[in-house]
Amino acid sequence: MMPAAVPLRTGNRAAADMMGSRSQLWYLEQLGLFDQLTDEQRLALIGTTRTIEAKRGTRVYLPGDLSDRVYLVKSGVIRIVRQTADRREVVLAYLRAGDIFGELALVDDAPRDHVAEATEDAVLAEIARDTLLDLITAMPQVGLQIAKLIGLRLRRLEARVEELLGGSAQARLAQTLLQLAGEHGISDADGVLIPLRLSQGELGRLVGVRRETVNSILQEWRERGVVEVDRRTIRLRLPDVLRQMI
Repeated sequence: MMPAAVPLRTGNRAAADMMGSRSQLWYLEQLGLFDQLTDEQRLALIGTTRTIEAKRGTRVYLPGDLSDRVYLVKSGVIRIVRQTADRREVVLAYLRAGDIFGELALVDDAPRDHVAEATEDAVLAEIARDTLLDLITAMPQVGLQIAKLIGLRLRRLEARVEELLGGSAQARLAQTLLQLAGEHGISDADGVLIPLRLSQGELGRLVGVRRETVNSILQEWRERGVVEVDRRTIRLRLPDVLRQMI
């Protein structure tokens, strides 16, 4: 059984509540959604925002679950996965601190059609759908900012679909690794480290090819010194070589 997301527990309640409020306010402000709110409105929003922790492997929600919550990633990594008609899993996105997910609940109350899962221990801010809808009614500019976020997510998904449909397996894998490096990578003297737990099967689901194909491509790249791969991370030693493959 997958672990469930749970409310974040703390020690000294008064101190924790004060620190939690400041923390939630800071993270909410990073979205740029709440710049126009009054202090009273911000405090009211914080009062309805719950901080939860999701251990690695926790599924925050599943297909068929109610679309009644919106989430902001405070820390950790959340993976968004959708199942195709032939029951294959396709990874749509890896989300990190500052990203929002579940936001389509604001424009469509249909049940979820994808999985949101923590691939690293994560801390999330959870906001009720009705709370945000009330806020949008009172402050239309907040709705405009959310619409921009949804548009950005849709553009990213369109780009993912184009990657899955076009190009060779090698080109798609190169483009995906470069995208992950751009979003999550840590640059150093030896290249760019992608600090995500990515098995070859996971990479296959990202690119839309079989695990064996990913294994063959990575083996060739390792021999050429283009990448380094271990069980936890991938390092792009020669990212320019990968760019030439796209």
